[in-house]
Amino acid sequence: MSVSRRSFVATLGAGATGLIGAPVFSWRGHEALLAQQQQQPAPPEPHAERLLASLPGMVRLDSNENPNGPGQRALAAISKHFYEANRYPVKAPDDLIETLAGVRGVKPENILLGCGSGEILRVAVQAFTSRDLALVAPDPTFESPGNFARFLGTPVRAPKVDANLALDLDTTAAAAKGAGLVYYCNPNNPTATVHTASDTKAFVETVLRSSPNTTILIDEAYHEYVANPGYATMIPLAIANPRVVVARTFSKVYGMAGLRIGYAIGQPATLKRMQAWVLGSGVNQLALAAAIATVGDTAHIADDVKKNAAARDFTRKFFEGAGYRVFPTDANFLMVDIKRDSKQFKMDCVKEKVAIGRQFSSLPNYTRISIGTMAEMKKAVPAFEKVLSARAATSQHH
Repeated sequence: MSVSRRSFVATLGAGATGLIGAPVFSWRGHEALLAQQQQQPAPPEPHAERLLASLPGMVRLDSNENPNGPGQRALAAISKHFYEANRYPVKAPDDLIETLAGVRGVKPENILLGCGSGEILRVAVQAFTSRDLALVAPDPTFESPGNFARFLGTPVRAPKVDANLALDLDTTAAAAKGAGLVYYCNPNNPTATVHTASDTKAFVETVLRSSPNTTILIDEAYHEYVANPGYATMIPLAIANPRVVVARTFSKVYGMAGLRIGYAIGQPATLKRMQAWVLGSGVNQLALAAAIATVGDTAHIADDVKKNAAARDFTRKFFEGAGYRVFPTDANFLMVDIKRDSKQFKMDCVKEKVAIGRQFSSLPNYTRISIGTMAEMKKAVPAFEKVLSARAATSQHH
């Protein structure tokens, strides 16, 4: 890597103000950036932005992580099994699959583990798309499947979200004809919008009626946060239909983003196609132990969902009170129309020690804000107010 963490932080300085005004990509030479892109397919965020967000004292509201971390059961399991860290996983993956099967009401053969749900999304792209079988991924949605498909030379069809930032199901269904895979993130990242069970089932039926060989990957990363009474998991549909796969993760409500563990649920023959691309021993011993201990910890999940809702409502009230539109959310983040360039807003917030989400090119005036703890949001809101007020004053002056 051409820029070390130490030299990067030293260059920025304690206040991080010296280089904030410059575009993020200018901090790395073109050759270094090209080398990084050649080593791995388009990362979801520039490396420099992630380093910036991790500076000491920064309130991190940039990656939809769970600020409360793993529960006590997970932490105790990691401590108990730490002595196994010198061994490759042998029995633990089967133990987790058995545990998951019991909790989710499926059979062990209906589950495929991955190194985070990120690996599940990648192997689905590898298994079901090709240069002749496109990926359909709405714009905007989580970029990883689309970026990886482009890296492989797979065409990507990207129907726009509608005026309410929800997936346009009619347009997406039309785009799916003849495609290899449809990526359906519900709730959708970054817009936080959710579709009901009836709408999702109707969408799947429409797609498969016109394109029976297309597979639909339903990403339920934010499932536990959904409050919409019409929503439901599509796990039963994935068990019943060989063309549907559901992806889940331990990165969000379980607070284990750094441990990297996710899984897919579907029919055995469907998962077998994906299995061929999965990295062997890709889920580590400690992640397995923590996942087994915490997947059924309903009290911890309920407490985390409650904390998220309270901090999210607090943040929403600020933006709405200040005259900005906050779109409906069923996740651990908000999408706000800040009526100005969101990249500049992000960099101005960094000066105030608050890191927020990256800009999405199709929604340049919208910003995604992950929800931190209540204490973090009480630090962040005054920073947002200061930045928005300063920009408003500048606009009036001009």
